Amino acid sequence: MSATTALRAAVASGDLAEIERLVVADKRSVRALLGLTYHADPALRDTAATGLALAARHHPDLVAEVVRRLVWAMNDESGTNAVQGPAVMRRIAEVAPALLLPVVPDLLRLTSDPGLRDELVAVVRRVAELRPGEAAMAVRTGIGHCVKGGAAHAV
Repeated sequence: MSATTALRAAVASGDLAEIERLVVADKRSVRALLGLTYHADPALRDTAATGLALAARHHPDLVAEVVRRLVWAMNDESGTNAVQGPAVMRRIAEVAPALLLPVVPDLLRLTSDPGLRDELVAVVRRVAELRPGEAAMAVRTGIGHCVKGGAAHAV
């Protein structure tokens, strides 16, 4: 069985220990997990998002790149659909909140989109709860960007 097939089977069964084992064994699993966050089945999407969060423990640079790409995909200018982005970031916030600190200003700016607002505010709040000292500056920077753009929202 290929690594991708094994990963898909582990995600489908919800076997988080196996997902983490496969992620440790092959960093390409990060890309496969990201792809699965677009799956039609909500439970599978959720498990894949949790898998990405687990991957952050072992491949933080790769998961940071996933975060950067999701932020871009949530921008209207990207022309893509990252409807799963907030859910993925929520999972990452639980395991590796430091990976989200650099994008907190972007997440706050994206709260001007009513479809993203509630989930992204929840992500930023969670990062702030887990990394209060570091998050304070990022939140202040983000609010400053929002105010300059005329789209400030309470966090």
